Amino acid sequence: MVTHLNGFLLDEQKGDFTDETGRKVEYHNARFYDTEAKKLVKVSIPKESNALPEEQVNCCVILRVNAGEKFCKLVYDSYEL
Repeated sequence: MVTHLNGFLLDEQKGDFTDETGRKVEYHNARFYDTEAKKLVKVSIPKESNALPEEQVNCCVILRVNAGEKFCKLVYDSYEL
């Protein structure tokens, strides 16, 4: 399922850590501000993702929705100016 929001990129975070079992976990997340809903939205950035927009530039952000039984996860796809 695909959705979109009108807003801008606030910041992004990436890094890695080792969990209790010794497995290395890498993460890459970003926070967008939705100007219509006036809310912050946290999304995952996949390794093979397209480029992120510049920070504080208003655009339409296209997101994929990964829905499970209990939780939903938003994954960045692309943006349009």
